[in-house]
Amino acid sequence: MRDLSLISKAFIAAVVLIGAAVLVNGLLHWSSAKPLELMALLVITLIASRLKVRLPRINGTMSVNLPFLLIAAVLLSSGESLIIAAMASLFQSIPNAKRHTTLVQSVFSSATITNAVAAAALAFHFAAHWGLVAPLAIAAAGAAFFFANTIPVALVLWLAEGEDPIKMWRGMARLSAPYYVLSAGVAAIVCATSQFLLWGLGLALLPLMYSIYTSYRIYFAVPAGAEEQSSAAKPMGRASVSASSTTAIVN
Repeated sequence: MRDLSLISKAFIAAVVLIGAAVLVNGLLHWSSAKPLELMALLVITLIASRLKVRLPRINGTMSVNLPFLLIAAVLLSSGESLIIAAMASLFQSIPNAKRHTTLVQSVFSSATITNAVAAAALAFHFAAHWGLVAPLAIAAAGAAFFFANTIPVALVLWLAEGEDPIKMWRGMARLSAPYYVLSAGVAAIVCATSQFLLWGLGLALLPLMYSIYTSYRIYFAVPAGAEEQSSAAKPMGRASVSASSTTAIVN
């Protein structure tokens, strides 16, 4: 963290502490009515977390695990959904041969996604409490996840790298908003048919999410390649914090 300013370190520490507190609180109130379905959904989410593309002009990646995280936030208990979120984001952060991910990036990403899932679950239950139909309540959950995930990433890139936070957030929103809308719709369909086996529905979604991953990868291939060539000509040593999501999508 030596390349990060004191305020950057403080912000990252605050996000991580909040994420840890949220996760611990969920685990303290742990309940699991269907442990086999929990394990199946966890495995499916982990697989989707490795299907990730690099976003151009943003130092981070986007995976296609968002529908599964929203399904977990809506259908599972707090502890179950949070443990899936924490493990999925850590699994997404495992570096590949072409890209190095630091411990700071991984922990910050995990905390951000954990907080986003908690916000999504809270928004869903609040909307349901006020009588919104399930699809609208899930849409509210998707919106809460979107803001809780993208705003901290934009802020940390501002603090760590001096990027314009509003411009950075708009860029992430432009690239990922269609995917968030699609993910909320997919989650609503699965939750509406949750009387069937949840793991079977989740497994059936994997081909769809893989096709979305392939489309994004092809679409972003040229911009990302040009960005890598531009970055190679610049001096090394800039602070770097992952913009991983759901999702993240900017997860």
